Amino acid sequence: MLKQLRSAAALAAALALAVTAAGCGASSSSSQATSSEVLGPAANYDYQNFTYSQGLTDDGHWEGVRALDYVTLPEDYAAIPLKQADIEPSEEEIQTQWDNLLESNRIQQPVTGRAAEDGDIANIDYSGTVDGVVFTGGTAEGYDLTLGSGSFVDDFEDQIVGHNVGDSFDVTVTFPEGYGDSTDEDGNVVTLSGKEAVFHVTLNSLAVSVLPEATDAWVEENFGASNDLHTVADVDQYFHDSLYSSNLTNAVVDYLTENSTVSSIPEVVLNYQVCSQLSYYNSYAAMFGYETLDEFLAGFMGYDNADALLADTEQDVLNSCNQLLIFQAVAESLDLAPTEAELETYAGYAESMGEGYVHLLALQDSVLSALRDGAVVS
Repeated sequence: MLKQLRSAAALAAALALAVTAAGCGASSSSSQATSSEVLGPAANYDYQNFTYSQGLTDDGHWEGVRALDYVTLPEDYAAIPLKQADIEPSEEEIQTQWDNLLESNRIQQPVTGRAAEDGDIANIDYSGTVDGVVFTGGTAEGYDLTLGSGSFVDDFEDQIVGHNVGDSFDVTVTFPEGYGDSTDEDGNVVTLSGKEAVFHVTLNSLAVSVLPEATDAWVEENFGASNDLHTVADVDQYFHDSLYSSNLTNAVVDYLTENSTVSSIPEVVLNYQVCSQLSYYNSYAAMFGYETLDEFLAGFMGYDNADALLADTEQDVLNSCNQLLIFQAVAESLDLAPTEAELETYAGYAESMGEGYVHLLALQDSVLSALRDGAVVS
């Protein structure tokens, strides 16, 4: 499939969800802020019981909140002035899309007449033993291994280099200390940590990964039926239109947020954003077997605890709150409500996340559509 650019729907979803990506690059330094001055400690929030429709009415508005009481919109918000040069995609942007498309559709070109080299894709059968015992996970047939990728235990791939298709040979490696145990065919534990293993390998074939050539025939074969794109020119236009749409959406949102004023953030909105972020990470803590959120953040994210996470992501949370309020303010000012089509886009979320959440996302689509249609590009 063609690489899809950020749509209005995706942007609306991003605004409605927590700032879940914020803070992923936490500093390894131990000198972290202990608590957010604005958000306070994580203990103030009941994130364990968070639901995505809490604090929302069935029509996707914040309970008890008239956003226009908190937000001053720019006078030209319904006809945002934008420059064509800031919206029109550059040749470099379009080429980047082409590069990404070709990269994601690499093809394997068979190699003949030479021995295996680093970078080749070696199709191999292998069977490994430790102390003469075959162990679970040490046997495979028809496995594609890129030589030099470091996918297998150190020295495994190096010992395939130089062999020819059809060769059968032994590869001897040592599992690193701390490597997990395996089992034999009877279920008995086979210790691999620090152990020497011998793999009998057969080299079935060699190939190299190459970029396809962007031709009309290639476009027709890969995207004619699925995307109704039949020529290189069609793909160029597709990328242009997608980038233009994305640039327009981003420019509209940037202008609106930069030129609106938010006097304060209602507690229901702030609580929602903080709880959604903490709930998100808490679900991962449970998934990875951590007993507490703090243990997960310390062991997996580089934060001392949840308070440090909130301190580091405070501004991101506040920015998201502001955007949510600004969007509702536009909806109030223009008397907007989601269309049936916009609601249908998110109908699949209703059972797990509630009608309020569905309407919130659809309402933001409605706002974005109105702002984009009203924008004055010159």
